[in-house]
Amino acid sequence: MRKYRALVLLLLVAWDLRAQLPSGTIAPDFTATDITGQTWNLYDLLAEGKVVVLEISATWCSPCWAYHNGHAMHDFYNQHGPNGDNKATVLFIEGDHQTNVNCLYGSAGCNNSTPGNWVAGTPFPIINSHAIADSFQVSYYPSIFVICPNRKAIEVGQWNAGDLWAQAQTCPVAFGSSNAGIFDFSAGTPLREVCGDLEIQPAFTLINLGTQALSQAGITLHWNNTPVQTIEWSGNLGLYGEVPVAFDQYNINTAGTLEARITSVNYAPVDDDPANNVYSKNFTLAEGFNEHKVLLKIRTDQYGAETYWELRDEQGTVLDFGGNQAVGPNGGGKFTGITGGPGAYGNNLILRDTLHLPGPGCYSIHFVDAYGDGMCCTYGNGYYRLYNLDDPLTPMLSGGTFRAYDDRTFHAGIATAAQEPAAAIRDILLYPNPAGEQITTEFVLPQAECFSTTVINIFGQVVLHIPAESFTPGEHQQRLHIGVLPEGLYWMNFRADDWQISRKFVVRR
Repeated sequence: MRKYRALVLLLLVAWDLRAQLPSGTIAPDFTATDITGQTWNLYDLLAEGKVVVLEISATWCSPCWAYHNGHAMHDFYNQHGPNGDNKATVLFIEGDHQTNVNCLYGSAGCNNSTPGNWVAGTPFPIINSHAIADSFQVSYYPSIFVICPNRKAIEVGQWNAGDLWAQAQTCPVAFGSSNAGIFDFSAGTPLREVCGDLEIQPAFTLINLGTQALSQAGITLHWNNTPVQTIEWSGNLGLYGEVPVAFDQYNINTAGTLEARITSVNYAPVDDDPANNVYSKNFTLAEGFNEHKVLLKIRTDQYGAETYWELRDEQGTVLDFGGNQAVGPNGGGKFTGITGGPGAYGNNLILRDTLHLPGPGCYSIHFVDAYGDGMCCTYGNGYYRLYNLDDPLTPMLSGGTFRAYDDRTFHAGIATAAQEPAAAIRDILLYPNPAGEQITTEFVLPQAECFSTTVINIFGQVVLHIPAESFTPGEHQQRLHIGVLPEGLYWMNFRADDWQISRKFVVRR
């Protein structure tokens, strides 16, 4: 989750009717002279096959100053600008029409305000132009756009150099004469785990990246390397021309790899850049929970207000939700106006919730980060984790490193192979339960085992520990003194190298 956006109230009021340039639209061209006297034309840079990153700021914007001095753009430019691999460039735009050029150099002669010298140590061009900011319909600072050689602009957050480059690598770049590519691939589902029958309908954008017109393309859909559908496309696309392509609906019910492959371009079996001819997505089997209550644990990062989540059943009905409702299920990439939303979480907090599932079946949980940089790790070590109630130490599902959305599937109340290791220890009894000063465990081992025993409180903390001990096959009994434990709910966790199992008990006096 990321986060520096500053607007004074008057600017919010004045700009309320303006809309930020939507991501995926054609960037407006501009020609402008930087503060050293060099002239830059956006479309000329793009025609060279370069990706252009615009950092549009205002000198009075303290969050802009903080991001600028974080040197994410400096690092990106040094790695991918003319002194790096020369595949991209950065243009810094001072976009406030009420700010003169002196503000870029510090306070002397500045007609507004500035926290310091923006020019010192900046390796990329700096342009003082409110006209560029206006053409991109900027309504807050900083606004950052990654512009692809096909002239499409994608707004991003205040990302680090690695994330900026990852976005730049999704851009289609022309090469050769005969060249078609698969872009914007969607499997037809945001989920990556399979529970029961998962309905998918893959689709993508076919783009011509060659100087020769694209008139034909054969595309085959594979599931686990087996062809399942083939599309023969024909038409007439010039350079950077594009067309949407969709396969028919397809159902999967096992783990595997979905892959779309371009098999022919202009009736030839290969083209000039086969690297963009294949796109794949891996699916795994959904994890299973052993009862109809699931423990959800969330740690927010430094911007907890950017988090929202929903629990849904197989039909997509929302069963539970939490976090900032101003973000909502479709709020990824919402850069402003979310901090005071209803239900917003605080920063750097650990939160717990018990999810009540109506019965056995498949479920999904969906996380949204408003700013589009996930819950981890640049601005804190945020995460989400789902546990069985009888084992609050070992998460069954976890995440936090994503961008705008993370969508996960699981099932509950269905026996799975993942639960079979519990058979290594049988007939576990804890008594008395509730317990006071001591508790007895009885269990049966079908074979010799070596395992440790720990007691875990409701916060997932180990409060008592018995080191690993070897046991012979047969019946066993252990007594554990628990007089030091406060009253409350606990779990006793038995753990070996290849299995573990937990049981609940209550301390009451």
